[in-house]
Amino acid sequence: MAGPFALALFLGAGPVQAGDREDVLARIAEYMAYEESGNLVAQGGLMLDERSMVYPGGRTQGNNRAGMAQQQAAQDAFTAEFPGVKYAFEQRDVNVQVWNGDSALVVFDSLPTRIVPPSLPPETVAKLGAPKVPLIVAAMLVKQHGAWKIAHTTFVPRDKD
Repeated sequence: MAGPFALALFLGAGPVQAGDREDVLARIAEYMAYEESGNLVAQGGLMLDERSMVYPGGRTQGNNRAGMAQQQAAQDAFTAEFPGVKYAFEQRDVNVQVWNGDSALVVFDSLPTRIVPPSLPPETVAKLGAPKVPLIVAAMLVKQHGAWKIAHTTFVPRDKD
């Protein structure tokens, strides 16, 4: 009698559904598309309101909508100062693990490329500063009401100092 019970505990409380891995990858693709477009408020809609984040130099958690609104304001100020400057992000070494059909971990390298329009005046280009650095991204997702939401994100510089 203990054998089937132990096996059930080992296998988890709920089944992983067909398509969960693809759905999680689609959510991450959507997240990165919003990152590229600069629509961080929409990106925030992919997350839990209480999502936590760990980023080099600090930790932010709590009201995610307010935090995303602050990030959007910073993005909008950057866009106003540097019109046409964008980032493209390549994801490499994507690893997805899904547990119990309601929890997932996605880890990948995020490699940014800054795109500067040739029409941007040289004095403005000189003010851009250093570009974004490659990061290792780890995102924890949970499925709520049939939808995958980002619950936590950790960003670590890919290249050590």
